[in-house]
Amino acid sequence: MNDWIAIGALALVGVLIPLGMMSVSYLLRPTVPETSKRATYESGEIPTGGTRIRFNIQYYMVALLFVVFDIETVLLFPWAVAYQDALASPEISLVRALGPMLLFVGILLVGLAWAWRTGAVQWARTAEQLKADRQ
Repeated sequence: MNDWIAIGALALVGVLIPLGMMSVSYLLRPTVPETSKRATYESGEIPTGGTRIRFNIQYYMVALLFVVFDIETVLLFPWAVAYQDALASPEISLVRALGPMLLFVGILLVGLAWAWRTGAVQWARTAEQLKADRQ
């Protein structure tokens, strides 16, 4: 059997099962239209104000920086365990063992320096910075 036929059959099954489940649930579910189901919140609370609230972009910047540097930490620990034996081995040089990780950390440090310089890690802006941003 050709490998592509098996991949195609698996893809077809992966698409047909969810479509079949959605079709069956559409046919079997009760349809009771109510105005409360169309409300923004179904918790019984009467919504006040609009649903489109503007958030400060700083929240997203801090979250993005956290994810980037959290993943760096998650990658550093297994690397340290895996390369502990490599550093003890005499046939592997220190540069060959540490080079890729030092490059990785260097790229992240450049990203941190850029974020620091552009003010992405600074939560509150001074009056002078706000004035400079407007110009």
